[in-house]
Amino acid sequence: PPPPTSCVARVGMVVGGGAKPHPSGLPSIEDQLNHAGLTSKHWFIFFMASLLVAADGMEMVVISLLHNPLKLEWGLDELGFASLGSIVFAGLLVGNLSGGFLADKFGRRNTLLAVSVVFGAGGLASALATDVLVFAFCRFVTGIGVGSMIPVADSLVLELAPTEWRGRLAMLLTGVAFALGSLFACIVGIVMHDLWGGQGEWWRYMVLVCVMPGLLGLPLMYMYLPESPHWLVLNGRKFEAEEICRDFCKANDKEPLAGGQIAPCDTEPHETLSFEHFTGLFSSRLIKSTAFITVAYTVCGFVYYGHIFIYPILLEFEYHMEVREAYGSMMIGVVVEIATVLACIVIMDVPGIGRRGAMASGFIACFVVCCLVTVSQNVSQFVFLNSAVRALIEGPFTVIYIYAGELLPSSHRATGISFCNSFGRIAAMGAPVITTWAEETSIVMVFGLFAAASGLGCLAIILFKKETLGMPLAETVDDVVDDGDEEKTPLL
Repeated sequence: PPPPTSCVARVGMVVGGGAKPHPSGLPSIEDQLNHAGLTSKHWFIFFMASLLVAADGMEMVVISLLHNPLKLEWGLDELGFASLGSIVFAGLLVGNLSGGFLADKFGRRNTLLAVSVVFGAGGLASALATDVLVFAFCRFVTGIGVGSMIPVADSLVLELAPTEWRGRLAMLLTGVAFALGSLFACIVGIVMHDLWGGQGEWWRYMVLVCVMPGLLGLPLMYMYLPESPHWLVLNGRKFEAEEICRDFCKANDKEPLAGGQIAPCDTEPHETLSFEHFTGLFSSRLIKSTAFITVAYTVCGFVYYGHIFIYPILLEFEYHMEVREAYGSMMIGVVVEIATVLACIVIMDVPGIGRRGAMASGFIACFVVCCLVTVSQNVSQFVFLNSAVRALIEGPFTVIYIYAGELLPSSHRATGISFCNSFGRIAAMGAPVITTWAEETSIVMVFGLFAAASGLGCLAIILFKKETLGMPLAETVDDVVDDGDEEKTPLL
């Protein structure tokens, strides 16, 4: 039955960010979630998603941290080791491309469960690999699982969070949880190295331990992870979405708006895996956003993952650091990275700065610091500046996950993030080989490439005009504000 007039008026007060009321007078999903507010359920969902993202962070540094052990184990040269790193990123690319489509087709929850199984199987098999080809294949499979985790987990957290907390939770997820995963991998590496005295197959135990967070999250997600109400409504499962919204209200002892009802979707469920669905990313309403997100992911992927790969090698070759010292230096970078992400959480919600200003600041600062690395005079300066490079590129790399999720509608969110991020994975896949080649030329060449990429990212954010701070999530392509109707705002 339609809600009483008083309830409709109440809904009108809840809607924020310029959202238009539905003709039915019923509240939207965002109205219900904003009314419920941040609950303990949100934090538990965040914890489960963080286990997966932390596992992603660990996998990104495992290969570079095992530079010497793997070369000794299988007699690899520098190009062979770089190729091994590229194979991991190839798996990430496949996971990126497939994960988004699967999440839009079968749901966020089901996809996260499936990719967690793939990740766990690949990770466990990697620790038992008998030769380099088996190890490479297992890391490729692990990469497929990891490549789907962040885009799908990011979409789910964005779609379950109240508007006020959307950016903060997603930033903590893709920034802090990822960095803590990297930090944990460094600690595990130091402990395992010291326990075995750097001899034997200690690296296998390190790989095994780094799989554990993802395996721990699997049963928790199976029992407690809800589906995205946005996805449910788009796929004709409105009553299930209403039940999830009621559960969030109940968690904060609040009565849901309109008895827990939500406005119906005005479009019919469509075939997610169809060519027509994919081409929606290139429609007039989304083409500029798709292009910008792609460039941003490509720049961030090349600089961030290229730096993760080459930095330990530079410490070893240029400053002759032992494994334990190199791990410690990387841990310093992770701590600085976490501090930068926390700063971005504050900056990106400031009116007049927003998502665009936060990303631009990171790109500009990264460009400057990359130039300074080339003139560093000693190991202390080198470690300090490299910690800053990784931290500064992590700022825009984390913000783009929130920005992309807000630019794209629910019907294309997981697909769009995964598709655009796949170009970042391609850049990451080429980064080990490219940075290894550049390192053989000079350090100036390595950081010159990083500086050039950061400059490209800054140019892209200057040319792109949309800001999403405080705006409601669009459900379909038709709900996205057309470029011609979008108010253009200065960058800062």
